[in-house]
Amino acid sequence: MRVFQSLLLFIPVIVAEFVPGGSFGRPTIGPYNNCSGELTSRPKDLAIDTLPNISPDAPSGWERWDLTMYQDGLFLSMRWIQGDPASSHSVPADGTFELVAKFANGTSYATHTSGHKLTSTNDTSLYSITIADNTLSWDDTQTSFNTTLSLNGLTATFSSESIMLDKFSPYAGWIIGQLTENLFSGIPMTRGRTHVGSIKFPWGQEVTLKADSVLTHMFSEEPLPTLATSYAIRVFRSSGKDFGDTFIYESSRAPNTSEYNAFFLGRAENRGPSFEPYTFYAGTNNELLSTHQANSTSISAQLAGCAHTNNVPFSWNFTLPSKPTAEHIDSAGGKTSYFIASVHAAEPNGNVVEQQSGMGFVQVYESAGAGLTQNIPSLGGEQPDPDAQ
Repeated sequence: MRVFQSLLLFIPVIVAEFVPGGSFGRPTIGPYNNCSGELTSRPKDLAIDTLPNISPDAPSGWERWDLTMYQDGLFLSMRWIQGDPASSHSVPADGTFELVAKFANGTSYATHTSGHKLTSTNDTSLYSITIADNTLSWDDTQTSFNTTLSLNGLTATFSSESIMLDKFSPYAGWIIGQLTENLFSGIPMTRGRTHVGSIKFPWGQEVTLKADSVLTHMFSEEPLPTLATSYAIRVFRSSGKDFGDTFIYESSRAPNTSEYNAFFLGRAENRGPSFEPYTFYAGTNNELLSTHQANSTSISAQLAGCAHTNNVPFSWNFTLPSKPTAEHIDSAGGKTSYFIASVHAAEPNGNVVEQQSGMGFVQVYESAGAGLTQNIPSLGGEQPDPDAQ
């Protein structure tokens, strides 16, 4: 163990590039918050972790923030991005904001603005990023994420509450925040509810937002296709009378065929006038999480129980629709697909196991030709059966 810890002393060469106070890039050993029970305080660096880690004035690198939300009748995907994730010549000073809306009747709307340098604010009361007139900010209590949009005739002002008061960052190679080596990712809003505000489209239609939401943050100094042939980020939510659970399962595959998996299980319990955070697990210990391949669009996952659940396991069965809700093709031909998935969960609560239904956001990336060249399954739900190896 001493030798292993000594080796870790040589790892933090990347830390100097990142924002002081954030958690990205720190070395760590093993799962964290494993069966820890009540979260006694919110992470102090939650808001800081959403600030730019790649400076807009840097000579290379890229960074993006994706705010995705869904309610009956409307799917919204918003992306603040600096640089080009697919290019080895990425220039962070090139900022773009993109928005895609999909309506229940099958129609869609997309707009963007580019050629703007990202700006940010970092003080004791406000953390924000802005591209043109499109701003994403975090208040000083770190409980809500506020958005204002104005582009090409579209306007919006809304707030997304983060009722979990928690975040999730995977750690591949024992480095916090790594999805694969040198590709950093995090979810600062594990359970978000957008319920204050609205969005108005150029043709005059205004939609009041009461949506489930998730915010993801990703960056690297290297092109994405050189860091991952594929990855999937799945965020599933279900709610009982006295609780709401969030289950996050990430899997990724690097070009050298290395595979990484991470998971998180958090609960918000109804205590008095509001929900309070309660974290069970966060980590990459695959002995706790088991998955069973059902077919190319479904998967069953089970997480071992602990003292806080009377050692009763949690289980999820989720199914992806046959077609994604939205797709994004990058400049290298890589494809990011977004799915709204249904989920059935068996969740311990006290001395009983409650059967709940819920929904989830699934984001799947696959570099151009990755499945063909490596003969690997899609990460959109199908995983290799560990018992078959």
